[in-house]
Amino acid sequence: MSKVASEVVGGILNEFHLAIKMHDIEQAKSFFERAKSTFVDMEENQDVLTYFSLLEERYRMMLYDARGERPPDRSYFIASQRKCVEETNQLIDYYFYFFEAMYESYSRNFDRAISLYKIAEQKLVEIPDKIEQAEFYIKLGWLYMSLRQNQVSFNYAKDAMTIFKMHEGYEKRLAVSLVVMGANYMHIERFKEAEHYFKESIKISEEIGDPFLEAMLSHDISIFYSTLNRSEECIHALQKALSNQEWCESCYFINSLYMLTRELFKIGEKEAAMTSYQKGQVELAKNSNNIYEKKINIIYELYCCETSDSMAICLRDLHDLEKLNDLDGVHDLCLLISSYYEDKGHYKEALEFVKMAVKAENKMKSLGSEV
Repeated sequence: MSKVASEVVGGILNEFHLAIKMHDIEQAKSFFERAKSTFVDMEENQDVLTYFSLLEERYRMMLYDARGERPPDRSYFIASQRKCVEETNQLIDYYFYFFEAMYESYSRNFDRAISLYKIAEQKLVEIPDKIEQAEFYIKLGWLYMSLRQNQVSFNYAKDAMTIFKMHEGYEKRLAVSLVVMGANYMHIERFKEAEHYFKESIKISEEIGDPFLEAMLSHDISIFYSTLNRSEECIHALQKALSNQEWCESCYFINSLYMLTRELFKIGEKEAAMTSYQKGQVELAKNSNNIYEKKINIIYELYCCETSDSMAICLRDLHDLEKLNDLDGVHDLCLLISSYYEDKGHYKEALEFVKMAVKAENKMKSLGSEV
């Protein structure tokens, strides 16, 4: 049997790559299976194999981003693979650092991620593909937004948004860039602008008919409503997300259960909050998530334990979250706990958590400064 030309396989991989960039789930799955089946009879070509390995990692990350499927549990960034990649062309070299930066960001190794992104950004200069540039910008925008480095995030998100607006077929990615803009405005307390961007993103998901994306964006806007203590709107948005079966089968399910538990406790709906909390415990038993286990338990401890007990337990779990590098979560929860204690007249305790929030914010803003 004659060997399949590596160029033919490379063409399939390019189609696979395009489907990934457009977040076309079904096409990506089809090209992934097709590419795998051709390797058995392909002529030897290390560049193509490397390209496929990197695309497969990006594909898995896309399924995590777009459908909540479990993310990859390992990285390709090992010494032997790095040496191989450095011998390939500029495009694969760029992909290599870009994909690995994405993986390190997911793993919350933020300094490492920023370091790899900076290498990738230097290599991106040699790549004329505008969509590739936009994809890079949105990933950086999201990372810096989550680290409260808002001005840096704004710059990347605006560049991504501009490119996605100019290209047909990238409405999903435009919606995500709008969310990054909205979250940045929320962080700097320009709430009118924030709400505009969140609502625009949801409008796009409705127009293109993507229920899962709409569920994801509904969850995102629930965080905005919670920040403003607009609890009724927050709960409505969460219920909309949780009405989507695919969302409830994804790894994002616990995120919404946590938010719902938290908001219900905030408004004194203790019975409903406990029901949501128990659902969260069932989900965590099926699909472990160390960060959300800590976060939902902190909410339970805060609202269901005596102040003398809850403070010590909350501090313990917040320190565990800090070790897990969920600094944004630490910051957010510290402000919530501080407000709760202040309402109860426990001003000294409230001040302690404000200090902890400031410490977490300062640490976030310093990440990458020494890279």
